[in-house]
Amino acid sequence: MNPQRTKWVRFWLVFAIWLAADLWSKHWADTTLATPAHPLPVTVAPEEAGQSLGEVLRARFGWQPAEVATQVATMMKLAPPVSAAATEHPFASGAVGDSAKGLWVFWREDRELPPRRIALSDRRELGRWLALAVPEAAPEAVNALAAEAAAAKTWASWLPEMFRKIDQDDVPTLLAEARIHPIPYAETAFSADTRVAAGETFLVLDHQIPVMGEWWNFTYAENPGAAFGFLKGVSPGLRQALFMLLTLIAFIVIGSIVGRLPPNGWLVATAFAGILAGAAGNFVDRVRFGYVIDFIDMDLGFMRWPTFNVADIAISVGVVALLLDLFFNKNSLLAKKPEADKKTGSDQVAA
Repeated sequence: MNPQRTKWVRFWLVFAIWLAADLWSKHWADTTLATPAHPLPVTVAPEEAGQSLGEVLRARFGWQPAEVATQVATMMKLAPPVSAAATEHPFASGAVGDSAKGLWVFWREDRELPPRRIALSDRRELGRWLALAVPEAAPEAVNALAAEAAAAKTWASWLPEMFRKIDQDDVPTLLAEARIHPIPYAETAFSADTRVAAGETFLVLDHQIPVMGEWWNFTYAENPGAAFGFLKGVSPGLRQALFMLLTLIAFIVIGSIVGRLPPNGWLVATAFAGILAGAAGNFVDRVRFGYVIDFIDMDLGFMRWPTFNVADIAISVGVVALLLDLFFNKNSLLAKKPEADKKTGSDQVAA
């Protein structure tokens, strides 16, 4: 095979391995780990009807009785879905905003995937902002104005404000397909011995996987920023545009560099393949979800490292490999002067 073709085959193979590992591991974290904002739904199948909740959990997750007892203590039973039209007002008097503290929204079509938790706190937040803006106003007047402003919002206008992956066109479908459920103030009581019925859904709210003592766990986290939380505080629209631009620049720059490398520059090419795969993996998450899934949580005792993922590892390994090659390889291609520059320098000396 042509040496240049071999170089590119090796480059894209390393790229594909890193990218596949990253996307697979993120999917695993999405469907295996749980937090109060990212619960795992457990819907009772017809063949499981009549069993105890503990039996269902042991069969689904392989949990031992002690872990079942721990998990059940933090679980929640999904309430019946919201019955409303997209043009109705969630914060009108007597609507869901009066009877629930939040919503579970199954924004993806597969109801086995974790829903998004959305708070019903608009009236409280509006009241707080109005009180700060007009401190001399009476609390009753502030609360009345906040309630009036919140009541004007419809499901179609409010839900997209709360979660950017929901469009106005999605709201009628979410309501019609019963994919929005209230989180009532008084939750249904149950235990591991509770007999379950087909179609009932229970939410696992806290599931981590310890790997090595207290200093290494798999814990679900969502990062709207870049590697290790960089740009986390930037507005979502600007952040998304920056990431798209930076990813495009990374592909162009790295492709140009690798294209100019000689066939023997396998270490540099492999390092760049990892960096590009990491950038691509996180970019895919931002397009699909609007955030990046992180799940590797390490506490070194003297410091707690920001939660990261396989894409971050690929980028870090690639950067370290480039630095090692640059500083410890006397024949490093990164420090080698291009032939054109050498020739220009020689001509100037001769002149």
